[in-house]
Amino acid sequence: MPKIKVNDINLYYEIHGQGQPIVCISGFTGDHNGWGLVVEGLAKNHQVITFDNRGIGQSDCPDYPYTMEMMAEDVIALMQALHLQKVHLIGNSMGGNIAQIIAYQHPELVKSLVLSNSFMQAHGRLVLHVRTRLDLMKLGFPIPDEVILHELLLWVYSSNYLGQPGVVEMLTKAALANPVATTIKGYESQLNALLTFDSRKWIDEINVPCLVISADDDLLASREEAQQMVRRISGAQYFCFENMGHLPQLERPEDFNRLVLGFIAK
Repeated sequence: MPKIKVNDINLYYEIHGQGQPIVCISGFTGDHNGWGLVVEGLAKNHQVITFDNRGIGQSDCPDYPYTMEMMAEDVIALMQALHLQKVHLIGNSMGGNIAQIIAYQHPELVKSLVLSNSFMQAHGRLVLHVRTRLDLMKLGFPIPDEVILHELLLWVYSSNYLGQPGVVEMLTKAALANPVATTIKGYESQLNALLTFDSRKWIDEINVPCLVISADDDLLASREEAQQMVRRISGAQYFCFENMGHLPQLERPEDFNRLVLGFIAK
């Protein structure tokens, strides 16, 4: 799949299927593979666009602090380059932050909005987690990559999922096989966007059909904050997954697709 020039970077993207467009926005340091288990189901009747945010995967990684507004402009520029006039936006975690900005600043571009395991401001355990992970990455050798990865897994997946036979080994193998590793430069650049984002002053002004998703075993984005978002976004619908962590599109992709497609169909 190709790269395309947007703003000051080359952005890697993929297109699957045909129909009304769905743009999937990955979270902090997550690349397009974070949607790999749901793309086929979503693309049966839709055109699905996944991509790597700046600083991660196969997209360029300019060496300066990013902002969430900057990353939102990348998505808008990608949509314009692909001649997408109005899309269904799905954002997971920090991808939901990016989606919030697009829906707030450019509602004319958004047919519907899905905020999955997202938040209005990074705080508490999320901030501790991302800072600790950066410290581990900077320590480098003799800390094996598997150790840094396992620290990540325990934060983003549910206890129930990680307890299933062979799951940790499967996730470890898949992550280590990714040919494009996260760099410290890209991590720090995206981290600035994550830590400076705050939608509490304007989230009430989002006025597009919205579904807010949370999970009861999500250690990084609480149900309480998701419920606050629902109360503040006019007409927003809400769903909470049980026995689920921060990445429902990877833990239970069929259930995730059923929920999202049902919302979009309305």
